[in-house]
Amino acid sequence: MPLLSFEWRVVAVRLTRSILLALALVVVEPGNFALCAAQTAPFESRQCPKLSPPLPALAKARCGVLVVPENRLTSSGRTLRLNVAIIPSQAVPPAPDPVVYMVGGPGGPALPSAQLLVDHGLNAKRDLIIMDQRGTLFSEPALLCPEVDRFRARLVGLPYDAPSTGLVHVEATLACRRRLAATGVDLSGFNSTQSAADFADLRVALGIEQWNVYGVSYGADLALTYLRAHPEGVRSVAIDSVVPPSTQLGDFWPSLHAGLQAIFDQCDAQDACRKRYPNTAGTFRRLVNQLEAHPIVGDVVPGLPGVRQALDAKPVHVLVDGGAFANLAAALSEFLPTHLPRLMDDLDHGETHEVLSIYAAIGVTHAGELSFGLHNGVICSEWVPYEAADNIVNEARKVFPNLPASVLALAPQFPSMREDCAVWNVPKAPASQREVHTEPIPTLVISGSYDAITAPLLAQRVVDQLPKATFVIIPGVGHFVVPKSDCAQTVLDSFFTDPSAPDTTCVEKVKPPEFYIAPQ
Repeated sequence: MPLLSFEWRVVAVRLTRSILLALALVVVEPGNFALCAAQTAPFESRQCPKLSPPLPALAKARCGVLVVPENRLTSSGRTLRLNVAIIPSQAVPPAPDPVVYMVGGPGGPALPSAQLLVDHGLNAKRDLIIMDQRGTLFSEPALLCPEVDRFRARLVGLPYDAPSTGLVHVEATLACRRRLAATGVDLSGFNSTQSAADFADLRVALGIEQWNVYGVSYGADLALTYLRAHPEGVRSVAIDSVVPPSTQLGDFWPSLHAGLQAIFDQCDAQDACRKRYPNTAGTFRRLVNQLEAHPIVGDVVPGLPGVRQALDAKPVHVLVDGGAFANLAAALSEFLPTHLPRLMDDLDHGETHEVLSIYAAIGVTHAGELSFGLHNGVICSEWVPYEAADNIVNEARKVFPNLPASVLALAPQFPSMREDCAVWNVPKAPASQREVHTEPIPTLVISGSYDAITAPLLAQRVVDQLPKATFVIIPGVGHFVVPKSDCAQTVLDSFFTDPSAPDTTCVEKVKPPEFYIAPQ
């Protein structure tokens, strides 16, 4: 994205290069620390990466790379090159405080989000800055794991909950770890603490006095880490579909339950949905149990409702058991929440083809894009070490006591993650990493009522600790709220205009969409 009106400020940074480059370790308390950003991280202009298909949003962008230490806790001298794009504001002149975007994952690439963010107004009044986090697809080096990608391609045809499937998963993770380590990569340098320092470096390198932060999903965790460790220069923070810094894998079971229950309750509240699809919550539980005992299988072409399949698309072998369906339901809460009651009814009546096809399509979405180097680095240093071994199943039983033990043993979205972390072998993060800042900086927290991935209850945990928070829940919307809701866009725009008094009046007027009712 474009460096436009901020690139000239790099000149000012160059004037400071006589200052000694140093990385400091600031002791907060025994075992806790915050990394200081490098005072003069080099920023180099260069062409924007070529994405396929090309994104119009990047056509006017001016791009570059930020050069940062691989690990600020060592003196190895190895550096990383992080792609940066600044997309110019649609307003002339732009507001002086740009928006910087922090993508989720952990480990997702940021640049592919450029068009989505521009289409929904993130650069309407101010420049939009996007930087790919360390280790991700367009950074150098990119810590991708083709070994794990190949496993995930196979996963759609394997029993989701089987121990044998978990073993194959861990073997793929270990193979990737060994390969990356053999190239000299310091895997302990890929985590939220280091990434937050990268963003602090970026603000200084671009000569920006103040900016606004927008973090989505895991990007909310990173945004709060950044705000705690580097509050200087932060005008406001907006977080969407919140993963808290204190996350544990077991948290994703109550999150799944809350998001799905909101969908089921809304179906019950709509006459047509309730009459055609009664007791959706009971149907979900029954289906998970049935599918765990008797999985459905088939060879299908991956596809989503309303999306034309490629002419050369080939069938893949798909198996959906109880665990696979529970995870599919979470994904549907983001992409197709109003179709979930219908799809469950299809299964209840023996119509399996569409569910198999959707599961196959979602299973291959974004293959080869996720950085497992950063993904595992975050989860294995910041989440898993702070969680008791039995927490996942204990949290699951609180909300789904009647589901099979084999389903409850694996965290939604993160199967076999504890075992993966045992072989990924990175140091435990300090306890301070899991804390929420206490700086009185205005923070907007946005959740979708249908979000079964990061439900509003996870956001509430953060809101309760923030000194100056505005919390809005948009009805009838799933994960990654702003692109899906005109009201959320209005609230976000008003917040960046005046962080002390965002206009949230549209929220109470939002009506959830009608559920899709299949013709009889």
